[in-house]
Amino acid sequence: MQETGNAEPEELPDLRDVKVRGRTLRTWVIGATIVLLAISAAFGGLKKAADQTPQVAAGTPIDAGRFEVTIDRVVVVPDLKPLFTPDPGGTLIAVVTKLKLTDDTGVRPGDDGNGLIRLIGVPGIKDTDAPLGTTNVRDQTRDPVLTPGYAEEVAYVWKLPKATKTPAEVKLTVQGYEHVDESVLDHHEKWNPDKLAAESTVPVKVVK
Repeated sequence: MQETGNAEPEELPDLRDVKVRGRTLRTWVIGATIVLLAISAAFGGLKKAADQTPQVAAGTPIDAGRFEVTIDRVVVVPDLKPLFTPDPGGTLIAVVTKLKLTDDTGVRPGDDGNGLIRLIGVPGIKDTDAPLGTTNVRDQTRDPVLTPGYAEEVAYVWKLPKATKTPAEVKLTVQGYEHVDESVLDHHEKWNPDKLAAESTVPVKVVK
């Protein structure tokens, strides 16, 4: 016969204290959480590191895909006549690179308009400003055509406006390029801008 009355229901055990294979559920949850956090941190850390642009010292070769770039020096000069002339009262700042074309077709280093080299945070120059042009240091050819497989000293030149304080050092970026065997638009192989290949901070030498 079924009993009736106001007997209180049996109190259920605290699930946190229930043992599974000799360990409480609370211990299992804490352990699993720690493992998940560790895995997340590991993969998140790897992704973050992969997303960061490499910081490269001057003199270190940089693989930019289409080019192998070595930042040699940064100089500020009164002028580079007859190739480049500053605005009245201004100067010129030049990033001198050792540039090697890895492609099998000759190209001018500034032809694509995407900017292999850009100055960052320099007073009087926007981060997106293209240089006035380039010059081969060896023979002072303006905007030279690079020969595949041969390294040349190539300077990238910008104007520094009048009364601009000369920086002690500059930060610059090197654009990376990705080779495409066949473009969807014109069915020709080409090099497309990819992520930045490197960043570098270089001391500035002033030439009187």
